[in-house]
Amino acid sequence: MEEKQDLDPGQILEKFSLYELAGWREHFKRRRAALLVIDPQNDVLDENGTLSFWNVWKHARENGAIDNMKRVIAACRERGIPVIWAKQYRLAGGRDIFPGTFDGDLLSLIRTIIPNAFMQDTWETEIYGELLEAMEEKDIVLGKHGSCMFEGTNLEKILKSLGAEVLIVTGVLTDFCVEATVRSACDRGFLAATVSDACATESQELHDKTLRRLQRLIGPVIDTAEMLGLLAEYEVPPYPAEPRAFDLQQVGENLAKGFSLNDIVEWPTYLRPEKTAFLVVDAQNDNLHERGSLAFVGAWKHARETGAVENVKRLVEACREKGIRVFWIKQNRLAGGRDIFPGTFDSRMMELIHGVLPGAFLGDTWDTDIYEELKPLIAEDELVIEKPGWSAFEGTALPRYLNDLGIDSLIVCGFLTDFCVESTVRSASDRGFLTIVASDACATSNQEDHDLALARFDRLIGPVVPTAKLVETIRSL
Repeated sequence: MEEKQDLDPGQILEKFSLYELAGWREHFKRRRAALLVIDPQNDVLDENGTLSFWNVWKHARENGAIDNMKRVIAACRERGIPVIWAKQYRLAGGRDIFPGTFDGDLLSLIRTIIPNAFMQDTWETEIYGELLEAMEEKDIVLGKHGSCMFEGTNLEKILKSLGAEVLIVTGVLTDFCVEATVRSACDRGFLAATVSDACATESQELHDKTLRRLQRLIGPVIDTAEMLGLLAEYEVPPYPAEPRAFDLQQVGENLAKGFSLNDIVEWPTYLRPEKTAFLVVDAQNDNLHERGSLAFVGAWKHARETGAVENVKRLVEACREKGIRVFWIKQNRLAGGRDIFPGTFDSRMMELIHGVLPGAFLGDTWDTDIYEELKPLIAEDELVIEKPGWSAFEGTALPRYLNDLGIDSLIVCGFLTDFCVESTVRSASDRGFLTIVASDACATSNQEDHDLALARFDRLIGPVVPTAKLVETIRSL
C-alpha cells in the first residue's frame, strides 16, 4: 500500500477509506447493531410493479441483491440482531395530499401517471414475496412517507431503546432511500455500514457512484461475504427473546400503594455507567443568582430552600466516580441579535423581553454563564452545550454526542423544573432514552409548580428519584 504520508489530503480520501483507517470493523464487532431493510417492496422489485420501468428489479437480479438480503437477515438473526423493515407509501384516498401545495400537486401528478404509486395498503407497497418469507412476527416494520427512514418515523427512538450504535443497511434504491437513510444516520452519530450487493437501483453505474460517495466520508461499504464474516465475529449478546411477564395482581397492589409504573419496572437494573449521561440543565446565573435577570421568577429562592445546588454537586461527584459523562446545558441567544430576523414574531418577542430584561437569554454574558457556585465544577473534558430554546435536544448537537457515546440512559437535573427541565425530559423520553429526574436537584418558581411537574414525569415519562437514592444507586453500579 502506498505510504499515506507521501499523499496530500485529497489523495488520501481518494485512495483510502477513512473508515478502514479508523478501524471501524473492530468498533462494529463490540457495539449493539440493528439491521435496516429499506423499501424491498413489490412496486420496485417485482417486474409487474408500477415502478418496474426503473429497472431496479433487473439490477437486483443481476447483482443478487435479494438473495444477499436474505443471507444478511439470516446471519443477523443468528446473532440476535434486530431486523427493522421500511415500506414507503402515502395514505390511501389522498388523505395526505393538500391541494395547492407543491407536494400535493407533485403527488397528484405522479398518481395521474401511475395511479397506484406509493399507495398504502396495496400489493404495490407490500414487501416483495421472496423477502416476505424472510420476515418474522417479532420484526419491526415502519411506514415512511419520504426517502429517509428516520424522517417522520420513530426509528431513532427504536434504535435508542435497543441501545443500537451501529447499523447494517440493505435495500432499495441505493441512490435514493438507502443513501438518504445512511446520510441521516451519519449526521445522528450512528455508524452505518452499507452492504453493497444487498442493495440495488436503476443501473450498476448509479449504484457504484452512490457507494463511492458513501464510502468517502459518510459510512463504510462492504459486500455480503465481508459482512457475514464480520457478523461471525460479532461479540454483543442478544436481548432476551421474550418480553418480561408481570403479575397483574401484584402490579395492581403496587399501584394501590402509590408505586409508579417506573418503580414497578425496576429502573436501576437498566443503568450502566458507560451508557449513562448526566445532564445539568440551565444552572446559570440568570436562574440561580439573586441578582440574575430572571431573579423575579423565584427559582433562586426555591433552589436555596430545597438545597438543589448542593444536590447538583453531589450528583456530579457521584457520576464522576463511576465514569458517567456530565453535560452542562445553558440557554442563550446569540449576542448582538445575530439569530434574530427582523420582522419575525421571534424578533418581536425578544425585543419585548430585552426591553424589560436586557440580559435575559443573551449569550456571552454573566447572566447566561454557569452559576458561580457550580462553574468551578466543570471539568476540562466536559461539554457545555448552548441551546436556543427550552429543550436541550432542539437545535443543538446533544443528540449526536449521545449517539456517538452510545448513551441510552439519562439522569437529568436543573432549572426550571417545569420549563427547560420538563422540555428536555419529554424530548429525551420521545427519543427512547431511559430518563431519570433528580427531584431535589431541580427548582422552579415555587414548590407547587415543582411538584406538579414531577408528578407528570413520574406518571408515564420517567422515574423521579431524590438525590440521596440516586447517589446510592450510582455508587452501587
